Amino acid sequence: MKGQLLFLVAVLIALNLQGQVGIGTTSPSPAAMLEVSSQTNGTGPIRGILLPRVMDISARNSINANNSDVGLMVFVEDVGCLQLWNGSGWESVHCINAAGVVDLFQNFDLNTTWGYTSDVSFFDNGPQGFYGVTNAANGLFSNLTTLTNNFLGILDLNDTESGNGTSSFATISFNTINVSAASKGLILSFNYDFFEFDGGDSAYYTVVIDGVDQPEILLIEGATGGGTGISSTGIISEAIPPGTTSVSLKIRIKQNGQADAAGFDNFALVAN
Repeated sequence: MKGQLLFLVAVLIALNLQGQVGIGTTSPSPAAMLEVSSQTNGTGPIRGILLPRVMDISARNSINANNSDVGLMVFVEDVGCLQLWNGSGWESVHCINAAGVVDLFQNFDLNTTWGYTSDVSFFDNGPQGFYGVTNAANGLFSNLTTLTNNFLGILDLNDTESGNGTSSFATISFNTINVSAASKGLILSFNYDFFEFDGGDSAYYTVVIDGVDQPEILLIEGATGGGTGISSTGIISEAIPPGTTSVSLKIRIKQNGQADAAGFDNFALVAN
């Protein structure tokens, strides 16, 4: 205890004298408030820095971080992941491969740990057509009122004027994730928002568990026979059972025309 108190006093003195602290070095970089050297003034054994460790997700959540704690980091032993608080949730910076990867997010802003691909290239043809990451400030996408910040937007996927997109389905595939460390199972979830989908427009999703496609689920089928089309919003939440080894997700969407639009956001794969 006495040694800890002396160290704290030394740190406070160093801060008052020069506004910088060096651990293992007497000449910290002028660009750093704190510099930690792997050796003591360049000699002796080499050591690393050990960040705070918490036992599991429950222990991590007990930290009760708020939106002013952006950048807070801990290592979660139960899932083997170094995680960072982004102001509204925890995201994995890196996970030990042998431990499996759980608690992944893709909201197209800061939470981007769950990667994805599309079999149709993203494009931006202005008001004529758009497929990719956008926000509500982009023209017709302002009608997608339940999605915030950036999201994956679709407007005239079959953009015949500019020769982009496809008249068939585009498939967005989220990476296959090893979830063997999630012994209590997981929850897979995402948000969707469709604006005035008409005839020929539709969207489906498929959860893939241990390499096997589960039954495909219809999200929306556009209205036929004229009119304003169908608008629909919601949150999908799928329980992934304990004992699952791997999980992935596929979304198929078909959409034509510049008077309707779709968006997806807040994809998450979170351990129970």
